Amino acid sequence: MEEVRKRARPFGLEILLVNVFEHSEAEKHARHFCEVHGVRGAVLMDAGEGYANQLGIRGVPINVIVDKRGIVRSVGTTSPDEVRATLTRLLRPF
Repeated sequence: MEEVRKRARPFGLEILLVNVFEHSEAEKHARHFCEVHGVRGAVLMDAGEGYANQLGIRGVPINVIVDKRGIVRSVGTTSPDEVRATLTRLLRPF
């Protein structure tokens, strides 16, 4: 996923991770997940599930693609192949 994230940045798109674990050590677990999976990008901590509710997230894992203006362009892509397909669609000229 980090490769896809790197390739998306020059086009003004960012792939964010949203951590919705309700656990007393949520940040510790999120950091461990990122270390294990090589995640280097932004991870939003959502202990109260405000982001998840606002974005309609009902399960994890899930990716949110946001453009450089902060507009959410996609919610729900999970695999790198799905993310690539979504980015291709978003970056295609009109």
